[in-house]
Amino acid sequence: MKEKDAYIDYEPQQLIMYVEKEDGTFGPIQTGSYISKNYLDDFWAKMMSLRNSLLEKLKKNEITPVYFYKLIHDFNDVELSRRTGIPTYRVKKHQKVKSFRKAKLADLHKYAYAFDIPVSNLFQAIVVEDNEKKAESDELKQPIIVKQTRTDNPFVVITKIESNKK
Repeated sequence: MKEKDAYIDYEPQQLIMYVEKEDGTFGPIQTGSYISKNYLDDFWAKMMSLRNSLLEKLKKNEITPVYFYKLIHDFNDVELSRRTGIPTYRVKKHQKVKSFRKAKLADLHKYAYAFDIPVSNLFQAIVVEDNEKKAESDELKQPIIVKQTRTDNPFVVITKIESNKK
């Protein structure tokens, strides 16, 4: 690859590539990541869309928290089974709404450890509202209010954190 073809102007993520220089020699250049520059924002937008659609399904009791976190972490059933030590057939069972109700606390603890969350997060979803108005000083800062609302799923509550708008 030629030096002029390898250079990408993307400051947030830099990498070193060995390329053919203008004088015919090979050497390192510092450049940006093509993938990050062109696809990273799209990836995060799709991940937020997935998270929001799964959260809606979780609120309506259509999926279980195990299924929610499995998809968010991009695990398959076998990988989740290996990470938790729970047999694959039980992992599949715990992804069904009726069977999740019968899950043992020890299994829930194993899931929480595999997903790197507290066990309580299997029973609540925390939503943080983005406050676009950033306070300049401490006097202008708004207090934070935490509200919990029930969902159709008896095992899940939504915890919403928002600033108090006067």
